[in-house]
Amino acid sequence: MKLTIPFVDRSLGLEIPDRNLIFDVAPRDVPPSTDFAGTIRQALANPIGAPRLAEMVQAGMQVILICDDNTRVTPVRQIIPLLLEELNQAGIPDQDIRIILASGTHRQMTEGEIEAKYGTEITERVQVLRHYYKDSHELTNYGVTSRGIPVVVNRHVVEADFRIAVGNIVPHHPAGWAAGAKAVLPGVGGEETVAAMHLLGSRYPALGLRESTMRKEMEDFAQVIHLDFILNVILNRDAELVGAVAGHFSKAHKAGVEISKGVYGVPIPGLADLTISSATPMDFDFFQGDKGITSAELSTCVGGEIVLVAGCVEGISPAHPELAEYVGAMTNDEIWKLVAAKAVQDPLTAAEAIVINDIRAKMAISLLSRGIPAEKCRRLGFTYIEEDGLQEYLAGRLRQQPGLKIGILRHSADVLPLCGPGEGA
Repeated sequence: MKLTIPFVDRSLGLEIPDRNLIFDVAPRDVPPSTDFAGTIRQALANPIGAPRLAEMVQAGMQVILICDDNTRVTPVRQIIPLLLEELNQAGIPDQDIRIILASGTHRQMTEGEIEAKYGTEITERVQVLRHYYKDSHELTNYGVTSRGIPVVVNRHVVEADFRIAVGNIVPHHPAGWAAGAKAVLPGVGGEETVAAMHLLGSRYPALGLRESTMRKEMEDFAQVIHLDFILNVILNRDAELVGAVAGHFSKAHKAGVEISKGVYGVPIPGLADLTISSATPMDFDFFQGDKGITSAELSTCVGGEIVLVAGCVEGISPAHPELAEYVGAMTNDEIWKLVAAKAVQDPLTAAEAIVINDIRAKMAISLLSRGIPAEKCRRLGFTYIEEDGLQEYLAGRLRQQPGLKIGILRHSADVLPLCGPGEGA
C-alpha cells in the first residue's frame, strides 16, 4: 500500500505491504458546524452549571479572557468577537476587557505571531497581554491547593473582577484532556506551580481520562483563583468547529469531553509491533511533538517500537532545551532524587523526562525530525532516522521481522487510540 506522511513543508512517501499494515487512523472525519457563530452563541445562551454571562457580570467590572497561544489551533479570531459581543451586551465595554495568553512555560509569542493568530479586529479592540511565568513582578502568591501545591498565578488574572477561559478540548497527556481549568494551570501559573503540577502528572499519566489526578489539581487551582466561566470548543481533524460548551469550568468541560471523544477517540483492531506516529501539525518543537509518543504508547505492544515523525523545527524547546541531560542520561530514580533535593534547574523538563523514560522502558523510540540532529537524538536514547530514510528503515525492520504489525497514527498529538472490548462505542 502506497501512503504519504505529512512532514513540515512536504509529504514523505511510504509503501507498506497490506499484510503488515493493521491500522492507519486519524481523528474521525466529523462534519463541521454549518453555522460557526450560531454554535458559539447557542453555547453562550445555554451555559452548563452556571448562569448566563449577563447574569454574572455588571458594568464597571474588569474582565480578563484567558486564551491559547500559537501552540494550539483554537480559532480565537472567530470566537473572541462573539464573546466580546456577549460581554458588550451585558454592559462590559471593550476598554474593560483584556486578553492574556495562556502560554504556561512556552516561549513568548512575537508581535507578528500574535497578529497572525488574533488579527487586528481583536488586537485593536482589546489589549493582549503576555504571560511571564518567571517574572516575580508579574506573579502573585494566592494560597495553596488541597494537595499543598503553591498557587502562584499571573497577577493580572487575579486582579481582574471576572475571569473567562477560552480553549479547545482534545486528549492531552498528562492532563487527560485539554481546556477547562487547564487554561489557568498551567496556562497562567508561575514556574514553581507549573513544575509541581507536571511532576504530579508524570506520576499519574492519564491520557484520555477526564477524572485524572492532574485534572483535580487544575480544578482546585481554578477554584482558588475564582475562574468564573469557560467557553470551550471542539474541532474536527481539519480544525473546523464541531461543537461548543460554556459555563462552569468543570461541569461544562465534562460535557465537552463527551463531544470530543466522538472526534478523537479512535478504535484500533489491536496493538502494533511498530507505530508510525505523525504529530503534524502540533510538532513545531519536541515538547509539543512528543505528545505523539504518549498517544502511540496506547497503540504499541510492550517490547515494540514507536517511530515519531515530528518536524521539531524549533528543536527540543526554546523554553526547555535541557531534556537530553535527563532522558537517556539518568534513570527515573536518579531524577526523582534530584527533584526531592531541589537540585533540578528546570523541574518541568525533569517531569517530561520521567514520562519519556517510562515509555522507553517499555518500547523502543525512533525519531525522524528536521530540528533535532542525530547526535542529540542518540543522546536521548532514540534511534535516528534521516528525513528521507523512513522507507529504507521500515524495509530493514520488515527484513528482520517479516510478520511485523505496523500501525499509523495521524494527528497523533491529539488522537486517542482505543484498543479493547467496547472501546470507541
